[in-house]
Amino acid sequence: METSDSEFVRHSIWEHVSEARPFVSELEAEELELTNGECSDPGMYSMLSYGFVHPVFRPALEQLVEAVIVRSARLVEALLESGRPQVIELVSIRVTDQLLGFPELWERFSSYAGPRMRLEAELRREYYC
Repeated sequence: METSDSEFVRHSIWEHVSEARPFVSELEAEELELTNGECSDPGMYSMLSYGFVHPVFRPALEQLVEAVIVRSARLVEALLESGRPQVIELVSIRVTDQLLGFPELWERFSSYAGPRMRLEAELRREYYC
C-alpha cells in the first residue's frame, strides 16, 4: 500500500532531521485535539513549515549549525527525489522560497545543497531578481 504525500513527508522529516520530531509530534497532538481524536495528520505544508523550516532549519542556518544543515540538505534532496509532484511543489513553496527570499540563507545553504535543490533554486531564481 502506497503512503500518502503527507505520510511520506512526515516519515522523511522523522528519518533525516531528529531535531524536528518534537515539533511534528506537537502538530499531530494539536490536530488530534482540533478533530476530537479523529485525525492526527496536520498536513504536509504545516509539517514542513512548522515542524521543520521555522523551528529547525532556519535557526540552524542562522546559527550555522553544520550537522543540522547537512541533515536538512539530505531531507530536502529526499523530498525532491521522491518524484511526487505535490511534494516537489511543497519544497518549492516552503523551502526554496524561504531560501531565495532571504539571500543570506541561500548563501549559507548552497554549498550543502544537493543537485536537485541546486537545480530547483536555479529554476526559481528568476522570481527573486
